[in-house]
Amino acid sequence: MNIKKNFILIALLLISSLSFSQDLDDIYGTRMFEIYTPFSGISSKTTLNDSLGYNPKMNYWGVIDLATRVSKSKQWGISFYCGERQLSDMFFLLKGIIFKSAKKDFGNIYYLSDFGLLPNFKFGLNVYGSDATVVNLGFNHSYYIINGSSTIKNDMLCIGPDIYIDRAITDFLAIRLETSPMFSYATGKGKNNINPHPVIWEHQIQVFTKWGLFAELNMLRFSKLNDINWSTQETFNNIKIRRYDLKLGIRVSL
Repeated sequence: MNIKKNFILIALLLISSLSFSQDLDDIYGTRMFEIYTPFSGISSKTTLNDSLGYNPKMNYWGVIDLATRVSKSKQWGISFYCGERQLSDMFFLLKGIIFKSAKKDFGNIYYLSDFGLLPNFKFGLNVYGSDATVVNLGFNHSYYIINGSSTIKNDMLCIGPDIYIDRAITDFLAIRLETSPMFSYATGKGKNNINPHPVIWEHQIQVFTKWGLFAELNMLRFSKLNDINWSTQETFNNIKIRRYDLKLGIRVSL
């Protein structure tokens, strides 16, 4: 009896999956520009927090940000993304300046952002492409700004492989899973140049529709950063910084 019920359930699921045309290009559309509002959070973990009074986490609303994205479903189709976190972070910083809380908000946490004049960008090719499924392989390039004590590395250029899988769920809804390990290849100068090669990993899950509406969770992980308390000459190893950005927005054509 259970076998019969399971068979009927599977059959109904298969029939329902064939009742609409799954076409990722219809869902992608021709929209290239993203406008979204981000909800961001940053956390850091190190024993240095106690000795310098650093808070372990911070959450805030970034108001608005922009990006550019191109996706195709055909085999060897090109994908491209260009965006950054700085604009939305600047809105939060501006709020801190207006209400005189900027030092309190940003001066007591290992803060992670990126730089707008050298935006993050991704470029890839579809190694597998069909109407309903895409597997894309490329690279991810980022310019990160890290603010902690005066001794920590405050900027670095990073690059690494990027892979994502897009899957059409219905004729109007699709999901993307993406991951990217990155490595720094250039860093700033100065006495804070203690550990120029942190371990960096970016993950992303995104749900998007043929009307341009989308929701995305971007997670960024930094580890193996070092810092030092110059007053005591105490070194703190393997500082971990985590950042997430929950984005709710729309894609448009101009």
